[in-house]
Amino acid sequence: MKSRSRERRSRGAGFIQIVLVLLVILVMTMIALKMYQRSGVPQVPGGGHPARAVLDRVELRVEGMESETDALVATEELRKVPGVAGANVEYSTGVARVTFDPARANRDLLIAAVSRAGFRAH
Repeated sequence: MKSRSRERRSRGAGFIQIVLVLLVILVMTMIALKMYQRSGVPQVPGGGHPARAVLDRVELRVEGMESETDALVATEELRKVPGVAGANVEYSTGVARVTFDPARANRDLLIAAVSRAGFRAH
């Protein structure tokens, strides 16, 4: 008889431990969710998203390229310019399309980058 009562108590203790572990997991999940919600994107009065940098776009005529590889080299030089968000040089059209932050880059810097790659831009 004594062994049965001990067995019942140990089963009951195991059940209580499982319930406590699940309760701790639930509480920790709720705390983490609250912290995640608070760390979200800051709200701007009136709704919407916070202001983002205004980017300019420019197209440059690139001369002197002889292959797609040349276009890739020119593209990589343009992307190295601080403030350039995106650049693409097309060999077939000879046009470079560049998106950049006007506070950090300008047309002259972009033309200089194309020159460093060994081509002419205007």
